[in-house]
This record gives sequence, structure tokens and C-alpha cells, in this order.
Amino acid sequence: MLKIANLSNFKFIGLFFLFVGIISIIGCATPGRSTIRSDRPIGSTFKNEKIVNRPFNEVWDDLVSNLAKSFFVINNIEKESRIINVSFYSETPEKFVDCGKTHRYYSRGNENQEYVYDIAASSSYKSASAAGPNKNLPMTIFANRRTSLDGRINIYVAPKGTGTQVTANARYILTLNLTGTYVVENVYGNPIERGNMPPSSATCSFNTNQPNTCVLGSDQKQTVSITCQSKGILETEILNFVK
Repeated sequence: MLKIANLSNFKFIGLFFLFVGIISIIGCATPGRSTIRSDRPIGSTFKNEKIVNRPFNEVWDDLVSNLAKSFFVINNIEKESRIINVSFYSETPEKFVDCGKTHRYYSRGNENQEYVYDIAASSSYKSASAAGPNKNLPMTIFANRRTSLDGRINIYVAPKGTGTQVTANARYILTLNLTGTYVVENVYGNPIERGNMPPSSATCSFNTNQPNTCVLGSDQKQTVSITCQSKGILETEILNFVK
């Protein structure tokens, strides 16, 4: 009778651990997976200078008048030096500069998401990470990117032959502010921690017809760098102020 009881106990223990193993496999939540790649901007140059067949004083007066009615802010006017300095600001940088595109991919279980956006534009995305001492607890990040653009333009106006030369050279500063929230789950997929991601910011500066590559930090343990360039929209708008 003792042998039969022991055999029954062994069977019970074996079935118990088999049941626990099945439950663990079915109910175990694993971290998702995120990847990222970026496309560089399409390289291009544009004219930021024109010659107008009109006297210097007429061109200067028209330019100053039109600048005063535009979204540009006039910082300094020095007619003797033939320089006008203006500044600008925009919360839609993608209209004026090109920093390429980002492709982000998020997958977890049956969920698959792709996020494609202009790097110069504001955007939001979901990213996967891991938490806990053994980095085995799923963590989901909900990130918000907010971009803005500001800078200054030097406008040079001078007599040229029988006409007037107008040149616009801009200095751009693209600013990226990153915020977000996160959720950590236990191995059964239940949320155990929520919070805010530490905010961060970065800038990239570049000039008219002079693209620049800037390092913005790291993402998924890889360095993130972008190349930005002007689209020539602002420079062309200034040149069009004089006919």
C-alpha cells in the first residue's frame, strides 16, 4: 500500500508541474521589438541671389517695406553696410527644411505598427523596450516628438552694374523636444508600473546650401544622427519681395 501511495504522489506532483509549465508558457508576456532606419534628404541646391534691373534705393525701400509686412522680424538695418538682418520662427519646420524621413517598426505578438514621418516634423510613435533586473519585463514607450525651427537671415543689397544685387543667407536651428510615457508589465502581461519618460532635447544647425549632419543622441542602443538642409523656401520668398 505504501508503494502505491508513493506512486500516486509522484503522478500528482508530475501533473502539477506539467500544469504549471503549460500555464507559464501560455500566460508569459514577453517584450516587444522595435527597429529604426532613416533616409537622408535628397541633396539639392538653389539660387539665393538675384540681380534686379532697378536702382539700389528703390530696391532697398521695397525690400524693407515688404519685410515689415511679412512674418519675418527685422532685427537690424544698416543701409551704409547694405545689410538687413531678420529672424524667423516656425512650429512646422518640415515646410522649410528637409532632414530626411524616419521609418520605425514596432511588433509584439499579433500587433505590427509602422511609423513613417519627416524628421523635421512633429510626430508620435510607440516603441518597445524591457525592464526589470533580468530585462525580461515588457516595457512599452509612447513617445511624442515636437519640433520647431528658428534662425536668422542676412540680406545683402548692393548696386551691381546698372541694377541691384540681392543675396539671402540663412542660419537655421532645428530643435527637437522628446517627451513620453511608459508602461511596465509583469510576466503575465499585467501593468505594474507607469510613469513619464525623462524629457530630452537636441538641436541641429545648418546654413543656406550647406547641409549639416548632427548627432541627436541614441535610440535602441544605436547612435541617431540626421542630416538637414534648407529647401530654399525662405530665401526665395525674400528674393521675391523685389521685382
